[in-house]
Amino acid sequence: MQRPHFACFFLSALFVFSSCVRVQPYERVHHADPKMDTGHERAESQFRVHVHDAREGATAGYGSSGGGCGCN
Repeated sequence: MQRPHFACFFLSALFVFSSCVRVQPYERVHHADPKMDTGHERAESQFRVHVHDAREGATAGYGSSGGGCGCN
């Protein structure tokens, strides 16, 4: 009864840990490609700009014009 469990555990561990490798310095250029960017920094930056504009009541040259708090 223990052998099937051990074999299943061993195969799943082999599958999981096979993807853990060290990236060589000459391979890092592929991972630093801008195409690999997930866009989290851009989305966070846009959110911070939106919050800042809402607090200030105005937008700079990268948004629409207008003022106020946005209340109707």
